[in-house]
Amino acid sequence: MRAPPDLGLDTIGSASDRDASKVGVAMDPLAYGFVGSWRVRRAVVDHLNHTQHHFAGVATLTKTSIVERGELQIGTATVEANRSYQLAMDDDGITVLFPTGLEFIKLGLAPNQVAHHHCGSDLYRGKFLFRNTNFWIEFWRVYGPRKRYSSLTAYRRME
Repeated sequence: MRAPPDLGLDTIGSASDRDASKVGVAMDPLAYGFVGSWRVRRAVVDHLNHTQHHFAGVATLTKTSIVERGELQIGTATVEANRSYQLAMDDDGITVLFPTGLEFIKLGLAPNQVAHHHCGSDLYRGKFLFRNTNFWIEFWRVYGPRKRYSSLTAYRRME
C-alpha cells in the first residue's frame, strides 16, 4: 500500500494560524466566514480491496451550495470527478443536503464535531475539524455490507 498523500496537515497555515489561542473556530457566521474557493485534497482508503485513491481539486462554497471539481486517481488511471451538495443555513448551523434535496447531515456551530448518516444498510460516521476560516478537515468512516472505507479531506482556502 502506498504512503498517504501530503494533505498539509503538519503545516496548517502561518505561524499565527497555529497560535494556540486561534485553534478551532466556531462556524458563526458560517455563511460569511467559509464562503469562497478552497483547494481540496482527499485520500480514500478502501479497506475491502486494500487500495488507496486520491482526489485533488477545487471546492466552491456559497451560502447555498458546495461544489467540488477535480481529478480522482484510481491506481494508474486519473478521471474527472465532482460532487455537490446544497446548503441550508440558520442560527443553529448548517444542513447539508444531497442535490435531490434529501438531508445528508446537520452541523452545529462548534469548531469540532461529529456527524452520522444512515443510507440503507450503510453507516457514515464523520468528523469535522474547523481549524480556522482558512483550513478545515473532514474525516469519514463508512461501513456497509459491500463497502468499508475511510476518507480524509483537507480544505485550504485559496488566496
